[in-house]
Amino acid sequence: MKFIGMILPIVAAAMLAAFASSASAQCCRQNVIRAQLVDLPNDKGRVACIIFNAPDGFPRDRSKGVQQVRGPIQNESGTCTFSNLPPGTYAIAAFHDEYETGKMKTNFLGVPQEAFGFSNDAKPSALTPPPFSAAAFSYQGGVISITMHAQR
Repeated sequence: MKFIGMILPIVAAAMLAAFASSASAQCCRQNVIRAQLVDLPNDKGRVACIIFNAPDGFPRDRSKGVQQVRGPIQNESGTCTFSNLPPGTYAIAAFHDEYETGKMKTNFLGVPQEAFGFSNDAKPSALTPPPFSAAAFSYQGGVISITMHAQR
């Protein structure tokens, strides 16, 4: 009887932890952000997108992004689908990877040679990308769609 009294709290704690883990995973499984980059110059290549949840590294440091996704292009519009994200604040950077190199093509000054876009249609200034705060949006969970207009 003493043995059961010691095991019961351990089993209950393990079951509670498993339930919490399952509930946490379940919460985010239904969370989807669809980011569409429209007004592309053609249907060649793919659209490449990265989503950030903090200003650190936005938009250039891919290692600081939460997810990177590539999507098909049809009718001069490409869609990236980010899945399993918890609610929070995010910002998206996307570009038309016309030559499917995985990197944005730029000229010798670093000016983009492929179309690009940001959430909130945030605009770069001079030779610098927009800050995270300009592209940031609040995500409450569920399924949402974001449209970004391509810039050149």
